[in-house]
Amino acid sequence: MTAISHFCGGDLNLNTAGGLATVSGADQTRQAIIRRLCTNAGDYIWQPDYGASLPSKIGSPASLGEIQALVAEQMAQEAAVDQTQPISVTINNPSVGVYVCNIQYVDLETQSVQALQVTN
Repeated sequence: MTAISHFCGGDLNLNTAGGLATVSGADQTRQAIIRRLCTNAGDYIWQPDYGASLPSKIGSPASLGEIQALVAEQMAQEAAVDQTQPISVTINNPSVGVYVCNIQYVDLETQSVQALQVTN
C-alpha cells in the first residue's frame, strides 16, 4: 500500500518531478505511528479514540507509567503493526524536562522489526 508522505508539523513532501511524494512499507508505518501519537484524541470525528494527544501533554506534570500505557494502547490500535508480535514501549527521563520514548514493533507488511524513538 502507498500513502502520501507527511510528517506531523511539516509540509507535504515533493518528489523529484514536483508531485506529491509517496511512502510505503516500513516508512509508511513509521509515519502512521508518529501521526497517531501526535494527533489529539477526538480530532477525527469518525474515530474519536484515534490519537494519543502527546503534544498536549507538553508542559504538564508527567507520569512515565501513564505515558507508556498511552503509547502502548495506541500501538495496539495501529493496523500496520503486527499485533501477533511483541510491542515494546519504554519511556526514559534522562534529564529534567526531557522524555525519550523508544518503541520496538514488527511491521505487518514487511515483517521486519522496527525501532522508533520520539523525543520531546
